[in-house]
Formats: sequence, structure tokens, C-alpha cells
Amino acid sequence: MTINNRWKNRALIIAGGLIALLSMQSILRLSTQGDANKETASEKQGSPKANLDGSQNKNEQTSIKIGWTAWSDADVVSLMAEKLIERHLDQPVDRVMADIGIQYEAVARGDLDMMLMAWLPTTHQLYWKKVRDRVINLGPMYTGRLGWVVPAYVPKEQVGSINDLAKPKIAQLFSNKIQGIDPGSGLMQASEKALKDYSLSEMELVSSSGAAMTAVLDRSIRDNRWVVVTSWTPHWMFARYQLRFLQDPKQVLGGIEGIHAITRIGLDQDHPKVVAFLSRFRLPENQLDALLLAAQESSTEQAVNNYLANNQSRVKYWMTGTIEEAAPTSTTSTKR
Repeated sequence: MTINNRWKNRALIIAGGLIALLSMQSILRLSTQGDANKETASEKQGSPKANLDGSQNKNEQTSIKIGWTAWSDADVVSLMAEKLIERHLDQPVDRVMADIGIQYEAVARGDLDMMLMAWLPTTHQLYWKKVRDRVINLGPMYTGRLGWVVPAYVPKEQVGSINDLAKPKIAQLFSNKIQGIDPGSGLMQASEKALKDYSLSEMELVSSSGAAMTAVLDRSIRDNRWVVVTSWTPHWMFARYQLRFLQDPKQVLGGIEGIHAITRIGLDQDHPKVVAFLSRFRLPENQLDALLLAAQESSTEQAVNNYLANNQSRVKYWMTGTIEEAAPTSTTSTKR
């Protein structure tokens, strides 16, 4: 080996050593930063810094993530939960819009903390079977029903059941279409099955969204046209229009169901007050129908704020478990 080659080899060895040293320093620095970040995250979760007025910055705590889909009841209920958790439990919340199937998997993985729109036991049974051992079910918040709906002016003696749609002349009166919602929903999956079980070869199920479905319904009613849509209760459209469900003798679309809150495993330990609230969170159907119509006529934000302001006793029970006793009424004893 020549002298020049020896010097080149030594130079390469020295350069390699320097690179290795710099790499080790970088690794140590990243490790230190990671530990510091963990400590900072721990501080944020355990005892977040307060503002001068005693409130906490939303971005200084890890937000609870609530999954939701753009259905009228899911919008109202998820926003109400967000407001209650933030106002009464000082816990920031982010609502995350996602397809219903994605929400189930995200809660099971822990990417979402909860979803408040699990239709059980029938509508979402396929999703539920996949995740039931990896989530916590806190029970129903309200009840609902899925089905196919027509305006009340469609003669019941002609179209009273889903079976009647198998008649070609009846199918033509509906333009051979059933107006659906988002394709990933349990309602659409059940509707696809209904097409087969009722042999509705003359009918086409049209996928769209909840908003598109109600728009088609509204235009049809304004024009006094026959229309059949996939829908559910509770929904504001039942408060605005005269509608009825078609009978489902084969029970393909299910009956009365509970809309459940499900959470990731461990949320009860990380946020016990949040889970306790959700365990008490129940909405009477008649109040929810009125709330959904109010949201449609104004805004979800305004309707939810008004409901919370006008139902403070119910809110207190949800948040604390305390039931306010009714004020005693004065009675007058009368001898006979």
C-alpha cells in the first residue's frame, strides 16, 4: 500500500469516527427532547396551566375526540356533549367527522375517544361484532327507528308496505327510485338487503347523504310527487312534514333500537367524570324531536344552547348525578 493510500484510509477512518460521534450526539439530543416532551405532555394532562382568570387553555390539554357523522341527531347530540364536557368538566373536546364504519375502528384503536351514534343491536351489528371486545358500551342515550318513509298523501291502501314496491306500476309512480343516504351507513346496508329480500328488481337505491335525502323529500312534497326515502327517527323532518313508515313485515330494517355511546378502553380511567356523565346522558324522544326541528330552523349551536339553558335541572343531573327535589306544595286540610 502506498503512503498516499494509507493517508486516504486514515482520513476515511477519522471522518467515519466524526460522523459516528455526531450521530450519537444527535440521538442523545433527540432522546432528551423526547423525554422533555413526555414530561410536558404529562404536565398538560395532569395539571394544565390556567389563565389569569382561572380558565384553562384548550390547546394546553389533550382534547377528547368525539366521532360523528353529518346526521341531524348525531350533530345535535355530539355538539351538546362537547359543550357540557367543556363547560362543566373543563376538558377540551374536538369533534371529528368520519364515516360510521371508520368511527367504530377508530374508537377500538384508541384514535377516537368515543362515538355517540352506535345503533344497536341490529343496524350496526356488523360493525359491532368486529369491535365489541375492544370498546366500552355505556348504554343508550335515546331510541330510534330506521325504515323507508313516504309522504302521508301517498295512499296507504296502495302503498302500505315495502312489499307494494315490487309492483311495476307502483315502482313507476316513485320513478323507480328509493332515495338513500351515505353509502357506509347501516341504514343503507339494511336497505340493500331489503331490495333482495323483497325482490324489488324494479327499484334503484340511490346513495347520497342525509342532507341530499331531505332535499329530495322537500322538493317532492312541494311538487306533490310520490317519493320514498330511507330515514330514521328521531329526525326533524317528522316534525315538519306529514310522513309515515312503510310496513316492514320481514323486519329487514329492524325495529325500535337504542342509540348508544361507546368509548375506547381506558377512557373511564383517564377521564372518569366524562364517562360518568355519558352514563347518565339520556334524552327524551319528544324533547329531541323538538330540538332537531329548532336546529333546522335556526342553527345547531343556537338550538343546543337554548335547550341547555332551559333544562338546567336535567343538565345538573347529567353532570353530577344530583336530582333536584321538587318544591313542596302547600295543602290545606279540610274536615268533612
